Amino acid sequence: MTVLCGVVTTMYAATQVTAVPWAFAVVAGVIGLFLPGYLAMSKRTANPGAFYSIIAQGLSRSVALAAGPIAYLAYVALQIGLYGLIGPFASGVLSGWTGLHITTLQVQLPAWALVLLSGLFRIKITGWFVSTLMLCEVALVVVLDAFLAPHPYQGVPQWGTLNPAHLLGGTAGGVATTVCIAFLAFVGVELGVVMQSETRNRKRAILRGTVTAMLLITALYSLTSWLMGWVAGDHHLVHRAQVEAQNLLFDLARPYVGPAVIDAANALFGTSVLIALITFAMTCNRYAFSLAREGFWFPAAVGRPSIRQGVPATAAFLQAGIGLAAIGVWYVAAWDPLVTLFYYGGTLGGFMVMVLFALVSLSVFVYFRRRHRAGERDTESRLVRAVLPLLAFVLLGVMVVLSVINYDVMLGVAPGSPLRWILPAIPFALLLALGTLGLVLRRTRPQRWRRIGLGTDADLADDTQTEGALA
Repeated sequence: MTVLCGVVTTMYAATQVTAVPWAFAVVAGVIGLFLPGYLAMSKRTANPGAFYSIIAQGLSRSVALAAGPIAYLAYVALQIGLYGLIGPFASGVLSGWTGLHITTLQVQLPAWALVLLSGLFRIKITGWFVSTLMLCEVALVVVLDAFLAPHPYQGVPQWGTLNPAHLLGGTAGGVATTVCIAFLAFVGVELGVVMQSETRNRKRAILRGTVTAMLLITALYSLTSWLMGWVAGDHHLVHRAQVEAQNLLFDLARPYVGPAVIDAANALFGTSVLIALITFAMTCNRYAFSLAREGFWFPAAVGRPSIRQGVPATAAFLQAGIGLAAIGVWYVAAWDPLVTLFYYGGTLGGFMVMVLFALVSLSVFVYFRRRHRAGERDTESRLVRAVLPLLAFVLLGVMVVLSVINYDVMLGVAPGSPLRWILPAIPFALLLALGTLGLVLRRTRPQRWRRIGLGTDADLADDTQTEGALA
């Protein structure tokens, strides 16, 4: 629901490209190339810091020294961005329901408290809560789609959004931006691996859950984004998305469903944003926990689980403090929450995850190639070990370049704005600075360098262990 109401409408409004279902198909194909190698590597690590652990095993521990903070900052940025979405939307809905004047801050603070609370309980407890809300959310989207399907615009079938020429025939910047924004809709599909150390039958559960989630969200995103054009009209869709923004889907369904369904949809949109907040917060907690266990970037206390629940509670308080500080700065500065939090935070976080996807794909390729040259035999096919990761790296690399070129459109700022260069430069600056620090650390403190990427097993680092081809 967060994607359909927040991301899809932004794609239509900002890019004016209507072939959004095709953009989802393209990005799903690229991520489909990425996932087999990623899941294969997940069997070889139980480190909650999945991205940088894989990069440490494949590319280099020195690169991984930068990848860890990049991943943490990416999910922090995504979380902060969602506070900018849930506040304005939920405050408007609650004000309409109650007749009271409910402010954005009065929504953000209870959401922040729930996110913190969820981080203090085991994933099994939080997982049941999140799973129940997600099932309700999927069911409601299916219901809305069922009501929209019999009502094409003025009784005339609308097929424009399904025409690939509308994707290929758009402006280069618009097409590139559409595809790159579509990537943001899939951020989170990789997070099952982050939670695997707390999952029963983890190999089977992670594989099944990731594949199922990927197929389901691709189908729902593509179908519902097409039905928006089906009902709004191919020639009116962009204008309506620009005017109605995140309310577009509900406004399209309103004439055909009762007010109770719309109220339920509004409620589940709010809970879907809350689910995303909780998920990204739990990911931040586990990355911080893993990095602290290795002795990098965080105090040792962050790497100690709570005695009662066995979860990274200190890490939860840390990320909650960052979230509260961001909300406080926004409030004092009186910024527009959708612009400064949602657009800036969400775009930056999604872009940094895209960079990490590319690095992980290359790491998978390098890891298996090095093992093959050493005479090691693996159960995975050459397709999984080499072909798919290399293709994924190339295509993701192209998407990263396109994102940088069109970052002003994605961010919604003028082409001359310094932000359009400063923000996308952050992950590359970190890679350069911290990667160089990693090379220095390898020479000056090799034992500590070997802890990088081991997470909870960092204390078992061996002096003779030298994994990392580009160390």
